[in-house]
Amino acid sequence: MEALCSTVNALFYSMNESNGWPSASNRLFVGLHFSVWFFILCLSWVAFMRLLPFQQSFVRAALNTTAMMVLFYVVGFLYQRYYEDRAYWKFTFGLILAFVIVTGLRFRINAGFSYIGDGTAYFKPEPVSFFFGALITNLTTLLNSLLYQLVRSRVIMKQRQATLLADQREAKLQFLRAQMNPHFLFNTLNNIYSLAVVKSDKTAPLVLRLSDLLQYVIYDAQKSRTSLAKEISILEEYISLFQLQHEEPVKVDFSYQLPREPIMIEPLLLVPIVENCFKHGDFAENPDAYVTLTLGWKNDVLHFKADNSYNPNQHQKDRTGGVGLENIKRRLQLQYPDRHSLRIEANDRIFSLELNLELQNTDAL
Repeated sequence: MEALCSTVNALFYSMNESNGWPSASNRLFVGLHFSVWFFILCLSWVAFMRLLPFQQSFVRAALNTTAMMVLFYVVGFLYQRYYEDRAYWKFTFGLILAFVIVTGLRFRINAGFSYIGDGTAYFKPEPVSFFFGALITNLTTLLNSLLYQLVRSRVIMKQRQATLLADQREAKLQFLRAQMNPHFLFNTLNNIYSLAVVKSDKTAPLVLRLSDLLQYVIYDAQKSRTSLAKEISILEEYISLFQLQHEEPVKVDFSYQLPREPIMIEPLLLVPIVENCFKHGDFAENPDAYVTLTLGWKNDVLHFKADNSYNPNQHQKDRTGGVGLENIKRRLQLQYPDRHSLRIEANDRIFSLELNLELQNTDAL
């Protein structure tokens, strides 16, 4: 059953879900159906050639095959039109009516031919043989059509469930990104405001750098993927913004090694990690405060590590609701399930985060 579902799933991959039937471009679907009916036609033709002349045997085979085709697709129509809409009585009545009409039609077709007896003489077989022959083959056709429709319905249901889950997943990601973007901009604007109050000369350069960040957040960060190189450039911009907030340069080291081929990642995935280092660091009270960021690439795995000094006696909290690292965790679970590891440690005035992200070929440009 599972194998049959997989086969039908491939056939219905490009179907139009509004009516459940494949589009005209689905040549595989049409070709397979044509091949099956052509095989039945040839098989019937060979069987009838023992009893009828060459041309008559073909005519009988063609008429019988056409009648079975009509029954097969009428059952499919009734299933989709009535059974799937829970109109069971209409479906049952239509099924019986179609079966009786096609069975009677095939009985009349088969009884209308004269048959060869000993190779020369013609004879008429017993009518009951025509009836039971049409009855058995029609019943087989009906059952095969019902089985086909059951599998088809199951496949379409799975496709719709997968689409629904994908839509829900995308909605969650958009919500998380919407959380992250205002949070990111809010902190930056606060820093600029603080400098503007004291009329610092650093205000104008900060605004200029912020414009680049705004463009990234408004446009690039709304996409499902952005280039790793672009994300790194935004990290560098953000670090520069942080440096401009201080009269003296602070110790922030950022080293990275990009892969040879361009790689796409989830936008604004690394920036909040760096933001967390700056926010919870102890730069205001510790002259030896530092942030160390390293990014590496090996065997299709992105390694990102962030270490910063902090004061364990200070418990700063995010007043906007605790986005940041929890946000990152949820986004990693949605976008890279079973393809990431995130380790967070805090001990002896050092906060450390290490992210390993497995990127597949589909993440390449």
